[in-house]
Amino acid sequence: MPPRGDADRKVLSPSTAARARDDVMNALRDATKPRASNEGRTKRKKFAQERGEAAPAERARTIPHGEPCDAIPMDWSVKSSVRIMSEKSFHWCSCLGAVAVSEGLRAYSGGEAGGRGRENDYGELRGGEQLASAQRALTKASYSCIYPADRLNNAEIGAFYDKAESKAWRERRQTTWTEALVSLYGLLRVRQCYAFYIIYQERTILFCAPGVGGVEDGGYAVVTECPGRMRTALSESGVHFVSADEEAAAIDIAKKAKKQLWRAEDELKNDIDDSKSFLDSVAGDEVSRAADRRAVENNEEATKLANMDRPSAARLIAAGTIICRGAIAVSGLLNLLIESGGADPGSASYDVMDVPTLLAPVPFAHSCMKPLALHVQMNTAFRSEKDIAGSKPFGAQPAKERVVYTAETERNEFVPPWTLARVCAVLAATQGDIRVMCSTVPQTHGLNVGVIAARDFSERNITRREKLLVRECAYYDEAETSRIMAPPPLGSSVVSKIEYVNGKYYV
Repeated sequence: MPPRGDADRKVLSPSTAARARDDVMNALRDATKPRASNEGRTKRKKFAQERGEAAPAERARTIPHGEPCDAIPMDWSVKSSVRIMSEKSFHWCSCLGAVAVSEGLRAYSGGEAGGRGRENDYGELRGGEQLASAQRALTKASYSCIYPADRLNNAEIGAFYDKAESKAWRERRQTTWTEALVSLYGLLRVRQCYAFYIIYQERTILFCAPGVGGVEDGGYAVVTECPGRMRTALSESGVHFVSADEEAAAIDIAKKAKKQLWRAEDELKNDIDDSKSFLDSVAGDEVSRAADRRAVENNEEATKLANMDRPSAARLIAAGTIICRGAIAVSGLLNLLIESGGADPGSASYDVMDVPTLLAPVPFAHSCMKPLALHVQMNTAFRSEKDIAGSKPFGAQPAKERVVYTAETERNEFVPPWTLARVCAVLAATQGDIRVMCSTVPQTHGLNVGVIAARDFSERNITRREKLLVRECAYYDEAETSRIMAPPPLGSSVVSKIEYVNGKYYV
C-alpha cells in the first residue's frame, strides 16, 4: 500500500487530542486501581437497581386505617378550608363550560334530583358527554344559599360607621337579615329545610328540625361557646335551655357542696362501692378536691388532684354548649335573635360588627346562591431511580415522576357539611381515589356534641314522639336524608381527613 499523502492525513484539533489523551489516561488509571476502590460504586449501583425494582410495589396504594363506609359520616361542623388531592388532573374543574354551569345552576335552584339521565345521586356519572355531565354535577353540588354573600370585618364596618349615609345602609341590612332569618325558620317548621346555621364571630347557632341527628321529640337548637352573658339573656327572656354536659353540672354542684365543713362520718356512702363517697359517684373521676379544707400531706397526691382539675378539650367544648329543646324554647331563642337585630347577644365586645352569616342548603328570602370555588394546581414530586454517579443501573425501569394534582378552596371559607359530601362524591366518581384535608371553623367545634346531647335527652323522653320527621325534599334525596337523621358517628371529634379508596370512604 502506498504511503498516505499530506492531503489524506487526518489532523486532530488540540482540544480533541487532549480529550482523547485524558480518556486513555483515565482508562489506564481505572485498570491499575485496586478492586476495593470500586466497591462503593458497586454497592451504589446495586442499591439503585434494587430500588428501581421495588419502587412500583412501594408506589401501590395501600388501604387506609379505619372502617370503610359508603358515604362520609355526618359532621355538623363547618369547614374553613378544604384541599382535595388526586393523581388525576383537576383541569376539567377549572374550565367549566358555560352550558354545563348554567344547567347545573338551574338544577340546584329548581331542586332537580338529576334529570335526563345525566347524574344519578352524584354516585355514577353517565350519558353521552362524560365531561359535560361531570361539570354539571360539580356545579350543582358546589352551591349553597347564604346571606350576606360578602362579610365585612370590624375595620371595614368601623370605617364608615359614624358617617350619616351609613345609618340607612346599616338599618336596611339588619332588616334584611331579620327577614331572611324568619324565612329560614318558616322553612324549618314546614320541613322544607332540615337545618341552618347562624355563624357569629365568636359562636355558632344550629337550628335543627325534628328527626335531625336521631332526635324524635321535637326540634332543637345548639349554641356553641355560650357565655354567661347569653345564658342570662335567655333566662331573662324565659327561654329554657340545658347544658350539653350534664356531668359538668353535677361536678359544679359537688364542688359547691365540698366547700362546706362536715365530719367524714357524716358523708353518705355509695351502695355500689363503700370506699367511694356519694359525691365521688355523682361527679365522676374528674371531681376537684383542690378546694377541700382538709390539708393534703402527700405531695404526690396533691399533684394528682391538681391534674384532675384540668378537663379535656372535648369536656370544655361540651361545657360551653347549650341546647334549646322544643318549639317553645326554640321560638324564644329566635325572638331573642330578632330583637338583637343581627347583633351577638352573647358578645361582651363593644366593637361594631356586621350581621352574622346565615347558611342553609335551600334557598330562602334575600339569600344568594354561592358556589364553592376550587383553585386547581399541579405539584410534581421528583423521585429519581438513578444512582449517585448519575448513571442508570443496568436492568432498572425508567424513572417516573409522581404527579399530585390539588384542588383547594379559599381560606376562611364557610363549607357546610352538605357541600363537602356532595363535592367529594362528584370528584370521587370522576377522579377515582382522592384524599381530602379539612380545617374546621373554630366556633363550630361544639355542634356534634350538642346534637349527641340532644339525642340523649330525646331517648329519655318517653312521653312525646314526633310522627313526622325530616322528609325528603327536592334539595336532598333519600340517601342524604338518612345521613341527616342518623346520630353523628364521630362523637365530639370532627372530620379532618378523608380518603376514598376502591369505592369506600375512610375518615
